[in-house]
Amino acid sequence: MEKEPLISVIVPVFNVAANLAQCLRSLLKQTYQNWEVILVNDASYDRTGQICRDFAAQNSRVTVIQQPTQQGVAVARNVGLAAASGEYVTFVDGDDFVDAAYLAHMYQQMQAKQADIVIGGYYELDEQAGNFIYYYPAGKVRSTVASTAEVLQQIGHNRIMTACGKLYRRTLFEEVAFPDGWLVEDICVVVKLYTAAQRIVLLDESLYCIRQRQGSMTRRLYSFQQYRDTLAAHFELVMDYLVNGYDPAPAFARLEYVLNYYRWYMKQQGVTDGTAYRQVMYYAKRMQALKKK
Repeated sequence: MEKEPLISVIVPVFNVAANLAQCLRSLLKQTYQNWEVILVNDASYDRTGQICRDFAAQNSRVTVIQQPTQQGVAVARNVGLAAASGEYVTFVDGDDFVDAAYLAHMYQQMQAKQADIVIGGYYELDEQAGNFIYYYPAGKVRSTVASTAEVLQQIGHNRIMTACGKLYRRTLFEEVAFPDGWLVEDICVVVKLYTAAQRIVLLDESLYCIRQRQGSMTRRLYSFQQYRDTLAAHFELVMDYLVNGYDPAPAFARLEYVLNYYRWYMKQQGVTDGTAYRQVMYYAKRMQALKKK
């Protein structure tokens, strides 16, 4: 019987001691057998490093890479990619967790449809409320082959614009890397991967759980760097559509959404006298004028 190809699971971690063990246990329980887990510890100062070392000591397929200084999730993912040996790659955040069939079902779709990317379904754990939020009914799994153009039309959807919860053919990353130091990097990277792919599968099955933590990055006040990186990522997003010959309307719509959100947010925070607000207003007005033409 032919051996299954190796799948590299890249897990960037930073101060996730409270939830990391659950994440790693979910990976060790995979029904798919041929995998490696690459933990990139981004200079955590809680017990994250020790938990990584404990799991690596218990399983030879778990590797720990210790970053000397905190450099961010983008660098950690690039470090993980450089160390990966698998024919296929997936990313899991250190405070999320996956179903035991996560790798098996994603790989089955990859093989059955001869795909380069499988975009899996996800569900959410709202820790504050103590509830799970499901988007795909159990027992009604649907798998669809989609063209790159069809996927790019959906760029505003959460599972389309994030790097996690997907299985990628490793060769797609030969000319693609996460932008070092950016706080918002997923959206412009996944679009490059989509345009490089020949076949993409949308798998409507709840396999990946996103933990919505109180105090997580998505719930904090926006820093100037996050504002700057978000805009840079969306400007690059528009450029990726244009240089690859795809209809840029979805990218412009996403950029307009971000600009309008920041305009509202800065007004709420009383930050309307700085260069950031003027930049937002400049592009927001130009985009409104462009829509009227």
